[in-house]
Amino acid sequence: MTALAGKVFALRLPDLIDFKHGKLHFETREALCRTYNIDSTADLVLTGVDHDHRIEPWWTLGEQRIAIIRAMKELGIALVTTPNYSLLLDNPRTDDLHAIKRIAITFEEFQREGMACALHPNGRTYRDFERWSKFIAERSEIETLAYEFITGSGQKLRTQFHLDRLADLAKASGRELDIVVRGDPQVIPFLRQFYRRVIYVETNAFMKTLKRQRAERLDNNALRWPSAPTVVGETVDKLLSHNVEEQIAFLRAAYYGCDAPFAKAA
Repeated sequence: MTALAGKVFALRLPDLIDFKHGKLHFETREALCRTYNIDSTADLVLTGVDHDHRIEPWWTLGEQRIAIIRAMKELGIALVTTPNYSLLLDNPRTDDLHAIKRIAITFEEFQREGMACALHPNGRTYRDFERWSKFIAERSEIETLAYEFITGSGQKLRTQFHLDRLADLAKASGRELDIVVRGDPQVIPFLRQFYRRVIYVETNAFMKTLKRQRAERLDNNALRWPSAPTVVGETVDKLLSHNVEEQIAFLRAAYYGCDAPFAKAA
């Protein structure tokens, strides 16, 4: 199998952790990259955005988190985003405040150990974001934020509220910030007005490959995804590489204003 080429790859934080034994699944970077079949020279980002049952175990590790963070640093992880602990409408308000506090604590732990970390300022109310605004403005070590537009913030009636609050955070910080985004790519142009760099974590190409669909360009530079069945025993290496290249080219053209041509069909 040929390793997937690329400059940066994002992996899910919980996937790397053996929660039962309180350690990483991988002792070396080579073992990690070999498992995921990715270029060992690429930068690796760990995203803390996941379902609650997947990220809550990180908090239960307690003091073991520090040793794991140090091990991540030894693997050369370039950036990690804090777990996006949930703020829920149908829970006591104190649960929301506890989630916010845990996000801040986990950010501090990563930073203290010298691991570059993106703060995920989860919020539900104006007051939540007022607190985050003060927190970010007072701490120059916060250089990158993270946010997801998949669940609550991905709902049409709530998306603009969250976008406006992220704009407020950037303006109130008094400095240039970067942001890592997952979910709806249509938020990219808005965020680019307020953030130095908008780093989008692309997952669609991988999921389409799993479903044996192949990116196909249309005349308007949009993509369609017709079925591309594989035979028994056939790898999806070429299909994945093709889909990744086409999807990246599409995102650059559609949301970053890049004129780079689409990748050539294999």
